[in-house]
Amino acid sequence: MKATITTELQSETEDLKRQQKKQSGFTLIELMIVVAIIGILAAIAIPQYQAYTGRAQAAEGITLFSGVKTTLGEYFNENSAWPNASGDANAEVGTYAANQITGTYVGSVTVADDGTGLTTVAFNNGVHNGLSLVFCPDTTTTGTVEWLCTSDTIEFAQLPANCRNLAAACP
Repeated sequence: MKATITTELQSETEDLKRQQKKQSGFTLIELMIVVAIIGILAAIAIPQYQAYTGRAQAAEGITLFSGVKTTLGEYFNENSAWPNASGDANAEVGTYAANQITGTYVGSVTVADDGTGLTTVAFNNGVHNGLSLVFCPDTTTTGTVEWLCTSDTIEFAQLPANCRNLAAACP
């Protein structure tokens, strides 16, 4: 009887050990594979997210320029020329001072006073801190002013879509 009980106990002990091995969790190799997959996904996702963030912040510059664009268009229609006086071209065209046209990321929107109509949107915060977008007028189409957008300082991937195709269009 003792032998039978001992044999049964040994058998049950071996069964418990087998069950414990099955339920022991992930192996080191399985965990390393998961970490490698997460690393690969992060290597792809982080640059894409940074480009998205850059485009979103640059879009604020386009939005703030839109108010100035209207005023500049009216000025050009009335005078058949762009502001060409030393001093404050923003005041000459009838818009706010450059440092008063601001946003979360934009520090100023400045109209050039050299007769070109160029308008510079300077960023003072976020991804583009210290960089700028430049808008230049295209008056080759009779009766209309189209605005081209470019930047020599902002990375191509971080430019909004309407500024990407015209990178070399402004003087």
